[in-house]
Amino acid sequence: MSKTIKHWGYGVLAAMLLGTLTLSGCGSKSEEGGSASPEPGNPSGTPEATADHSPYELKWLKAQDISLPYDPSKDAVKQAIEAKLNIKIVPEMVDVQQYKTKLNLKMASSDIPDVTRIDFADDFQKYAQQGAFVDLTDLINEKDTPNIMKEVPPDVFEQAKVNGRIYGIPYQGGPGAGYRWDLVMRKDYMEQAGASVPKTLDEYYNLLKKVKEQHPEVIPLGGYTSQIGQVKFANNSFDNVFGAFGVTPGFFTEKDGKFSNYDIDPRMRDALLFLQKMYKEGLIDKEFSTIKEEQLRAKIFSGKVFSWMGWWSTASDYDTQIETNELIKSGKLAKDGSLPNQAEQPFKYLTLTGSLLGKDGTAVAPMGAPFSQMNAISAKTKDPKRVLSIIEDSLSEENQMLTVWGIEGEDYSLVDGKLKTNTTLVDPKTQQDPSGNFRGTQSYLFAPGLKGWPHYLESLPLRFSEALGVAINNEHQITDASNYLESPTKIAKLTELDTMRDSVFTQIIMGADIKKFDEFVEKWKSQGGDQILSELEASYQKKAGK
Repeated sequence: MSKTIKHWGYGVLAAMLLGTLTLSGCGSKSEEGGSASPEPGNPSGTPEATADHSPYELKWLKAQDISLPYDPSKDAVKQAIEAKLNIKIVPEMVDVQQYKTKLNLKMASSDIPDVTRIDFADDFQKYAQQGAFVDLTDLINEKDTPNIMKEVPPDVFEQAKVNGRIYGIPYQGGPGAGYRWDLVMRKDYMEQAGASVPKTLDEYYNLLKKVKEQHPEVIPLGGYTSQIGQVKFANNSFDNVFGAFGVTPGFFTEKDGKFSNYDIDPRMRDALLFLQKMYKEGLIDKEFSTIKEEQLRAKIFSGKVFSWMGWWSTASDYDTQIETNELIKSGKLAKDGSLPNQAEQPFKYLTLTGSLLGKDGTAVAPMGAPFSQMNAISAKTKDPKRVLSIIEDSLSEENQMLTVWGIEGEDYSLVDGKLKTNTTLVDPKTQQDPSGNFRGTQSYLFAPGLKGWPHYLESLPLRFSEALGVAINNEHQITDASNYLESPTKIAKLTELDTMRDSVFTQIIMGADIKKFDEFVEKWKSQGGDQILSELEASYQKKAGK
């Protein structure tokens, strides 16, 4: 399903979404007078580096949804962060949709914010090589920056290097990278089939056949095709089937410095033949190649689909929609035609599980890259070491609680050690609390999120926490081996190759001769694929210093 989070019904969750889009930064040690204790990157602790105890002024380019009211001078959380961490944030507001354009203009004019959150894949690497950011290689270490090192593992820093140097702190946001899809099934249909949650592809296949036998009008496995070539094949519709064969469309692989791609793996051929068999037996929606996501949703809500691959945040709403339709059928729906929010209730109609195992116990689940953005310190900032100290300080658990969740007792509370967010504090129309304050939780933070924000999972309603827990605890997650490697041909040709793949794979699933796969492999190699593999191998060797 789509990665768009729909109908959360919780103000804090909207704040989460906003927080992922904002450039952030906060925190600094409030030094006691005269202390010459070392700061990050300043082992000598010289008085010159620690003498100024006035609030440090940070220029900020803040992405903001301009359709919503907001005044940073009235942001209670921002003010609390400034007081706690001895900083003064000077935000420059820019519409979310214009953030990248505005940032590039600032980079070109050398008017760079003190801390810049920037996409790693393209702009960061370019500007780092141009000298726009402070070289942090010798400043980040276990002794001077333990909080940063706790959040960002050494291997991730290694991947984030540009020409062998560290120019920023990797940022993911939320609970970090990971797989975010679940295999979702109708619990009632499964129980009627006398089955338990399947663990293997064979068990799942036999369950689909049983459901079809008992409910001829129900589609055993639903799917849909997203924008061809722009996203992973069928937007993950058949991930669990592919994964049981040890492959996943689109991902590059590496072994002993040699690269390949699952799209041309012989096991992909076997997976496609199995999907072709399922399609021929009526176990896959005959319309999967033409319908859009909203059309699949309509089938799910009306009870016409038994199972599908679902983005973690959609299951709660889908369960409620299914319950609504079942109550309509029985004539028991409330007069106002709606159900109360069910997010804190156990799932009634759905059950979720992770990867299906293949015959040899194999499974893979395609997780995202460990990070997608960087927090970099501008080479123009007046005191880079102090800014790094601010970032380090902001990543203590206490300060992350403030920057992520806001003020304890107002924005959230801890009940028996469990975090409960205040979902009624802010008026959704005015975006202000009863005192007229804005509350920009997750708007001013550095937290990379690679280890997960404090209390993140428990802050979610029951259904969301369960669905996300199933996804991120999938032990079969793998990453794309081409992450953070350079390949000009990949940039120029990958969309074309992905479009060809999507077309050929769809044809094969729907009954085309498997010879089309062999032809596809040869075309993939000759039309740019081999060149991409060669460039990835060269970049891999360069990163390894060979």
